[in-house]
Amino acid sequence: MNRNVEDRDTLDAHKIGYNEDLTVKDIDLASLLGILWSGKWIISAFSIIAAVAAAYFVVNRIVPLYDATTVLALEGREEQVSPIDSVVSGLPLYQEAMQTETEILRSREFGHRLVERLDLMTDPEFGFPETQGAGSESGPSMIGTIRTRISLLLRGGQTQVVPDIEQISKETKRREAVVSAVLGAFSIENIDYSTVFVIRAISISPVKAARLADTLAEIYVDDQLQRKLEATDQAVVWLSERASELQADLEASEAAAKSFNASIDLVSVEVLAAMNRQLKDMRDRAVETRRNADSSKDQHAMLEEAIASGDLAQIVLAADDALLDRLAEQNRTGAFDQEGFDRRVEQVRARSLVNSERLEEQALALEASEVELAESVARQSDDLVTLQQLQREVEANRLIYESFLVRLREISTQYGIQKADARIISQAVVPSAPFAPNKRRTVAAALLIGFVFGCVFVLIRELLHQGVRTARDLENATGYSVVGQIPVMPIRRRSKLVPYILNRPTSPSAEAVRDLRTSIELSNLDKPPQVILMTSCAPGEGKTTNSISLAYHYAALDRRVLIVEGDIRRRVMDQYFDIKVKPGFVSVLSGDTTLDEAIVSDSRLGVDILPGDDVSVSAADVFASGVFGDFIRELRGKYDRIIIDTPPVLLFPDSRSIAVHSDAVLLSVKWDSTSESSVQLGISALTSVGAKVTGLILTHVNPKSLRRYGYAHEYGTYGASRSSLRKKS
Repeated sequence: MNRNVEDRDTLDAHKIGYNEDLTVKDIDLASLLGILWSGKWIISAFSIIAAVAAAYFVVNRIVPLYDATTVLALEGREEQVSPIDSVVSGLPLYQEAMQTETEILRSREFGHRLVERLDLMTDPEFGFPETQGAGSESGPSMIGTIRTRISLLLRGGQTQVVPDIEQISKETKRREAVVSAVLGAFSIENIDYSTVFVIRAISISPVKAARLADTLAEIYVDDQLQRKLEATDQAVVWLSERASELQADLEASEAAAKSFNASIDLVSVEVLAAMNRQLKDMRDRAVETRRNADSSKDQHAMLEEAIASGDLAQIVLAADDALLDRLAEQNRTGAFDQEGFDRRVEQVRARSLVNSERLEEQALALEASEVELAESVARQSDDLVTLQQLQREVEANRLIYESFLVRLREISTQYGIQKADARIISQAVVPSAPFAPNKRRTVAAALLIGFVFGCVFVLIRELLHQGVRTARDLENATGYSVVGQIPVMPIRRRSKLVPYILNRPTSPSAEAVRDLRTSIELSNLDKPPQVILMTSCAPGEGKTTNSISLAYHYAALDRRVLIVEGDIRRRVMDQYFDIKVKPGFVSVLSGDTTLDEAIVSDSRLGVDILPGDDVSVSAADVFASGVFGDFIRELRGKYDRIIIDTPPVLLFPDSRSIAVHSDAVLLSVKWDSTSESSVQLGISALTSVGAKVTGLILTHVNPKSLRRYGYAHEYGTYGASRSSLRKKS
């Protein structure tokens, strides 16, 4: 039991190490390519089927589509006969304007005009044939629908908005559906950093495709010209109305100026300037006269004060008169004439008073004249300013009126030479071949898609595959050596096995069995195994074929070899050898017959066969009995090698019961079929009873498939892994 525990621990350790290796190892590119190469026929089938299907649909099912292209250029600056840019200017050339014009070309308004101009309502590609009748409720034709969807896909999925069909009439719905289909046939592109538009139309007819592209471009050019003419008409009407209003304003202002000029004295700037100079002179004179009058008044007042004082000297000084000076001199000489002096004083006094009054009158007269002249100058200035304002208003109205009149005449002249801001620089050419479907490209794409799906299928199949393909993988998964790798034998029936072994002594399978025999002998050099148990995890893994082939190659060494049919539930030895109905080894165990009577000798292979029996007792009880152990010991004395072919270990307990009496236990594993988990379970079942598994045999190995899978480097032409045998030893 301790050895069993150690074996299970060793197996678990190998499992853990292998799983850890799986999680950290890098992807083997060579193995991946090998897997794809192994499925090359599947990949080829996928590719060919996809290509053939694509070719069939392209040729027979898909309607060919033609495309035609019209090139349209916008002119942002146009030569004008007269400067009327502010009325009907050209297009502003910036990116937003280009996008705006693109949307205008895609507008439903243009779609309606196009449908109307080309009468597309009855076109079977877009609309409704006349045979359907006006009241038909069916939509556009299938061809039109397919074409529209393809063109929408080519345009990047841009669609047109259809009005709410629940609230409009049937005729309107039909028209809107046709317009949507027609607009779906177009793709419009503005070439970067230019004012050039490429209008592409798609149709099932090459001529119709060219007509669609050219007609849409013509509609756009006509629309631009029509918009300019409408703008010109509106400008002419507005300018005419405005000119009439300005003419009335001009006439009113002129009448007002004339009326005002007639109501005032005729003045001019020169007369007003002379009057200003006269006013200045008069003001200067009035000031001077006022100063003289004031001075005269002061002198007269001084004279009056002096006379009132009676002081002769003050009177003489205030009078400032030469005669009074002489009379005063006479007073110093003693010959003073008082009476004459007084008379002279009165005369001077009267003269001073008269002079003072005269100067005062002059000053008052001059001041009054100054005021009157100033008022006249002010009045004349105000009248001149008002007259000038009225004249300026007249001139301004005249200039505005003449400007509008000139603009009106210019626009009227420009009306007959208007041209659109766009022009067609390249008309559509009727295509000679359809652009879609591109047969070569479609078939090539289908071929590529089929190839990709084929590769994915092969990789998924490989991912889901659990069969073992290499001895290294099997050893890593189980921790046990692979002692033999038996190629698949080209036989269909079991009865052909013995003739194949005899007729093909140098075949790869024969060499592989010889290598298996050597591996078994080397597994224990001191005491080569005598009783060899051959089992498998499931039926059909080649254990019986291995048993017979191994027995023959042991017999070739002049060994006495016995094949025991341990699978008494499913007897097959009579299908390999010419065995008549006779008792088997169970009868020998029960004592009903002797061993010699039960044994069948095959002279071709030189081996003896002990077939099984059809018995009603439990096979597990038979092999677990002590009689069976004694029977094996008896056989050891008569034969050099005893090969026991047992049932699958995962199905029946017979193999485990027989394993305890065996010297070597070999587990057959079918290449590319048996899963690693099944092998691990089979080994666990054998080691649970204390049996020691000598090694594993990889059977039904297909060399061609090995090369396809890219595992040829894991094997020689045949045989077991020598490194694993050395490790096991």
